Amino acid sequence: MTLRKLFRALQNVNDELSRYNRVLLKLAEAANDEWDAIVAAYRGDLQKPFFEHMQCLMVAAKEDPSRLDQLVLINTRLVALIANHDAVAADQDKLDAAADVYRDLLTSISSVEDLDRRMSELASAGKIDPAFLQISAKAYGAARDTNMSKDEAKWVAYKLYRTARDYFDRQQPAEKRIIEYLLNVVDPTERRNMMDQAVTPGPVRATETHDYLYSTPQRLFLVLDNTLRAYFAMRDGAAKNLNTPEAAVLPRKIRVMMELRDDLIRRYL
Repeated sequence: MTLRKLFRALQNVNDELSRYNRVLLKLAEAANDEWDAIVAAYRGDLQKPFFEHMQCLMVAAKEDPSRLDQLVLINTRLVALIANHDAVAADQDKLDAAADVYRDLLTSISSVEDLDRRMSELASAGKIDPAFLQISAKAYGAARDTNMSKDEAKWVAYKLYRTARDYFDRQQPAEKRIIEYLLNVVDPTERRNMMDQAVTPGPVRATETHDYLYSTPQRLFLVLDNTLRAYFAMRDGAAKNLNTPEAAVLPRKIRVMMELRDDLIRRYL
C-alpha cells in the first residue's frame, strides 16, 4: 500500500512537471505577440510551483549561459504579464462588459471587411481596453490549443486578438512605443542612430505600415528609468517570495534598456 501511494505521488509530480515543461515549450516557441494569449489560457498552471520549477531549471542551466538567459527572460516576462493579467482580472465588471462586447462582435461580422470596420469603430469608441484585450487573448489562447474542426474559427480568434493588440499598442504613449522599437534593433550603432532620430522633433504621422514618432531625451529617460526600477523591485520581490536567489543573468531587453538609459545620460542629459 505504501509503495502504491509513493508511486502515485511520484506519478503526480511527473505529470505536473511535464505540464509545466509543455507550457514552457509553448512560450519558447511562441511569437512575442502570442504570450498574452498563452498566459490567459494557462494562468491556472502559472502559480508558485511553476516558478519554483523554473528556478530549478535555472540552477541546472548555470553552465549554459544561452539557456539560462532564455529562462531568465521567460521568467521575467511571465511575472510582468501575470501581474497585468491579474490586475485586469480583478475588475470583474469590466471583464463582463468586455465579454459582452466580444460576443456582440462575433455575431455582427460576416467578412474580413466587417471585422476591420467593427474593430475600428470599437477603437474609436474606446472599447479596446485592457479588459477587451484579455478577453480576446483568452479566446485565442483557447482556440490555438484545441482541435477545432474549423480552421476558420481559429483564424477569426487570432484575427480579433491581433487586431485588438495592434489598436491597443497604438494607444500607448509614444515613449513606450519608441523604446519597444529600439529594443528590437540588434546592431548597437543602428540603435544609437535610431535613438537620435527619436529625439529629433518632427511631424507625427502614420502610414499603413509605419508610425513616425518622436519624444524628448528627458521623457525617454524617465520611462526607461522607471521601468528598470520596477523590474528590479519585481525581481527582488519574486526572489524573496519564492525563497530563491536572484537570477545571475539579466534578460537581453533589460541589458539593452540599461544601455539606452546610460547613453541618454551620456549624450543628452
